[in-house]
Amino acid sequence: MRSDKIFFILVAVVVILAIFVRYNAKSEVILNGKVFQVEVVSTQSALEKGLSGHKLLEVNQGMFFIFQKPDNYGFWMKDMTFPIDIIWLDSSFKVVHVEKSLLPETYPKTFYSNAPSLYVLEVLAGISDKINLKIGDTIKFIKN
Repeated sequence: MRSDKIFFILVAVVVILAIFVRYNAKSEVILNGKVFQVEVVSTQSALEKGLSGHKLLEVNQGMFFIFQKPDNYGFWMKDMTFPIDIIWLDSSFKVVHVEKSLLPETYPKTFYSNAPSLYVLEVLAGISDKINLKIGDTIKFIKN
C-alpha cells in the first residue's frame, strides 16, 4: 500500500513539472544569427492585444504573431510604453517589410506591410539595425 502512494506522488510530481515546463517554455526565433526568446500569440484576443501594456522587452526577447492566412495586417502602438521594431514575414518566413523604432506616441497611426504576411515579429527598437536586417532575410522559428 505504501509503494502505491509513493508511485502516485511521483506521477503527480512528474505531471505537474511537465505542465509547468510546457506552459513556461518560450519558443525561439533566429534572425541573422541572433536568437530571440519569443512569446507566441495566435488567438484573436492575443493578436489584438500584442505588446500593449506589456513590460519592457529584453534585447533577446520578442513577440511572434501567427495569423491564420496571409494578409496585410496592420499594427499600432496603442497602450505601448516602449518603442519597438515590427518585422513582417511571409509564409516562408522571409522578411517582407520592417518598421523601425516606432514610438508609443505614433498611436493612433496604423502601420502596414507592403506585402501580405503570415507572421510578424516585434522586438525592441533598434534591433533590426543592430543585426543588419534586410528585406528578403529569413528567420528560423523553433516552437517549444
